[in-house]
Amino acid sequence: SRLPRCHIVRGRGPPPLAKGPFGGQPPLAAMPRIRTLNTKKAPEGWEDVAPQLEEFHQQMRDAVNEPHEGKRRNEATWGITRIHYERSRYIYELYYKKKAISKALYDWLLLEKHADASLIAKWKKPGFEFLCSLQAIDKRNSNFGTTAICRVPLHLRKPGSTGPSVSTGCISCASQEAGRLGGPIWWDSPRPADLVGWAKAGCPTADKPGKKRKAVEEDDELEARAAALRRVGGADSKEAAQLQALGQALKGEGGGAKAQGGGEDAAADSDADITGDEKEDDDEEAGKGD
Repeated sequence: SRLPRCHIVRGRGPPPLAKGPFGGQPPLAAMPRIRTLNTKKAPEGWEDVAPQLEEFHQQMRDAVNEPHEGKRRNEATWGITRIHYERSRYIYELYYKKKAISKALYDWLLLEKHADASLIAKWKKPGFEFLCSLQAIDKRNSNFGTTAICRVPLHLRKPGSTGPSVSTGCISCASQEAGRLGGPIWWDSPRPADLVGWAKAGCPTADKPGKKRKAVEEDDELEARAAALRRVGGADSKEAAQLQALGQALKGEGGGAKAQGGGEDAAADSDADITGDEKEDDDEEAGKGD
């Protein structure tokens, strides 16, 4: 039989590999490497972490073999994504938080695929401390070229829009919300009934009160927009002047009474000032009196 056209045209390779049974990458791609006679010997300390990693390995196998009848196609991979996160987080905290393993063992675990090195690299960046999966920030997986819904903080969402991400099963992995609960909020995690209201209240917990959020004042936002319009110039300069006047008026609402009082004091001071002519008249009247 003739070969497909992609094999004949120069510069094109063979067709892509088949995807996993649930779509996306094959689930077994996240499994650790199989140890052979050529595998590098594990550094010291491996015996301490091996039981927990073996348990994660068994959980991953159970999640892959779990029947998915009655589930949507993407729901079948949610458990795999969560175990992959927990296994990588376990090694990350052992090395960076608890300082319980050596650098040699940490590098060996990453080399043997016991943890996701790319995901751990994201956790080191501000705003990604509890990122649930690299799929959540892969804009190629969405219809509109955006990140997953779990990356949007709950206090910025509309009430009721607290469903899990289709690709990962994570409801929220934003830094403040996930940090208060010790990790991402998964589809089956225990959580408050009103997540949006809980997030707007500062994410209070039994141990910590709600954290106050820094509010952005409206007048400052108007001044920023006015500055941007002034840089453009042209017909936008008139609109920039209006925005600047509105911002100053908003600022003057709080200090209007103070400004008015200051004006009266200034007027009184101006009446009390003695000019040079008035001083001469006073001196003449004083001389006549003598």
